[in-house]
Amino acid sequence: MIEITISDGGIAEVEFEGALTSEDFAKVRATIDGYINQHDRVPCILIHLHTMVHWDSPKALQDHFELVKDHHKLVPKLAVVGDNPLLAVVPEMADHFVKAKIRRFPESKLAEARAWLESEGDDPGEFEVMGGFPDDVVAVQAKGIITGQAYADKLVPLIDAKLEKHDRIKCLLVVDEQFIAYTGEAAWNDMLLGVRHWTRFERIAVVTDIGWLRMSLRVFTPLVPTEFKLFDLAQLDEAKSWIKR
Repeated sequence: MIEITISDGGIAEVEFEGALTSEDFAKVRATIDGYINQHDRVPCILIHLHTMVHWDSPKALQDHFELVKDHHKLVPKLAVVGDNPLLAVVPEMADHFVKAKIRRFPESKLAEARAWLESEGDDPGEFEVMGGFPDDVVAVQAKGIITGQAYADKLVPLIDAKLEKHDRIKCLLVVDEQFIAYTGEAAWNDMLLGVRHWTRFERIAVVTDIGWLRMSLRVFTPLVPTEFKLFDLAQLDEAKSWIKR
């Protein structure tokens, strides 16, 4: 089943549940095309995915593909909202097939998803430098939607500059409620950054309460040849003291 409504601000909110039918996609097509004809502009799209869905027939799948093919060059932005970890790969896969700018948001950031759709640009996030640390420490806070551009513009030059003055450096990363999401490009750049400086991080501390991020770090950090420690947000002062040692 698919429910679709379009707000006065030009956001088409689409909610998926259970089996998706050809009739569902016909309703979506009629609603979006009707809005375009009436307002002479294409709405941005917000997709709610509380659970994984499926097509009830090959015809429904074909109708879904036809809908995307006919509209993907017109829709400027598409936000996918949901907490399923598998949704993290949706924007990166879809980028190969659709022209619209796609971002994924957790359920808790629904307001931010709407704000992003209403904004003129992509409104990417950033790494904000934190002060009060020794010169061999890179301390940053992740804010908003972290893209590959955030790495290229801020984090990579910052780390490279520190490594010109120090053989080894320490890193502190704070990820709190101001963080929205990582893009696939950001995750890839993060991995490349770690590989490029594989042995030059003396210590790494990450401070966050985000469940999926903590789980991912517990899986991958044993592979990293450096001293690593994970802290809760309530332990931020403890993390700062540990990284300064």
